[in-house]
Amino acid sequence: MKFYRLWVLAFLLKFAGSAWDASYHFRYLFEKYSLPHILNFTGFALGAILLIREWMRPKYMDHFSRNLTTIGYVIFLIGIPLDFSYHIKFGIDLTTWSPTHFIYYIGTGIMIVGAWRAYYIYTHDVKPSWKSLHTWFAMFLLECLVFPNMQQENGAISYNQYIHGHSIASKEILVLIKDPGSQIFGGVPPWIYPTYSVLVVSLLTIVVIRLFKDRSIPLAAAVLYILCRFIGKAIFFAVHYPTSYVPVTLIFIPLLYLILKKPTWLAGLLGSVIYFLSLYYIHDSGLLITPPISIWYVVPVAVIGIAVAVIIPMIKKQRTIEPEYQKVARL
Repeated sequence: MKFYRLWVLAFLLKFAGSAWDASYHFRYLFEKYSLPHILNFTGFALGAILLIREWMRPKYMDHFSRNLTTIGYVIFLIGIPLDFSYHIKFGIDLTTWSPTHFIYYIGTGIMIVGAWRAYYIYTHDVKPSWKSLHTWFAMFLLECLVFPNMQQENGAISYNQYIHGHSIASKEILVLIKDPGSQIFGGVPPWIYPTYSVLVVSLLTIVVIRLFKDRSIPLAAAVLYILCRFIGKAIFFAVHYPTSYVPVTLIFIPLLYLILKKPTWLAGLLGSVIYFLSLYYIHDSGLLITPPISIWYVVPVAVIGIAVAVIIPMIKKQRTIEPEYQKVARL
């Protein structure tokens, strides 16, 4: 299991580096060799070493999972020069929603799926549970999917500091900001935040439940993700770095799927609506500084929550473990 624990460490380093990078760019201008980039690349390099070892001497990963993980690495590597070129051409880039950033997300997501699939096959004789590494892999994929929303989560507090004259951003950034409301939030419409959150969290929750027959794994992954975000927030606050709103109410989506097993559409509806209404209460009451939202966003949120809950179960499930993979996993 050491092999897969090292994969968890690799993705954890990438997770920490990405969170630090999101905070970093709300304070400093773009830099190729910033410490957050180095930390992220350290995790990337550790995974690459594990992957190269597996190519040289196959032992722990089936061929398809190894190839899938490799594709993720190649996509991520292609994104590096493209992202540098994008920054050189367009200058400061406060948004996580740029095309080149999505190349990073796609590549990282494929890496996680590949390594997770290999772990699933390697441990095929053990019933999946939230106590296993499945929770960590689910958490990393959750983080990868919701990472674009950190633009709004970091932006909420940074914008509040800016309009009250307490911004901790560097002078170089403040000089370049001409439209604070747009640039700090990356120019992304506010309704994107809750609807995208419901879409990706619901998708991950339902897919994991269907594959592993365990409703506790998505919930445990969400709890672990929120805990890691709070730890990061505390560290950033202590060292005087920009902090972010932690999306605590996301937990209601997997929680409702755990509580309500049938009908699925009701779990999707209640999970998404309770997530949003609790978020709206936090925002409206001023309990925490959240991304800007309006009450009418509950409509698309509810529609997406129901749609995902209805459509995904309609997709015919394929066999996830072929006999030859089981043999390779135990070589």
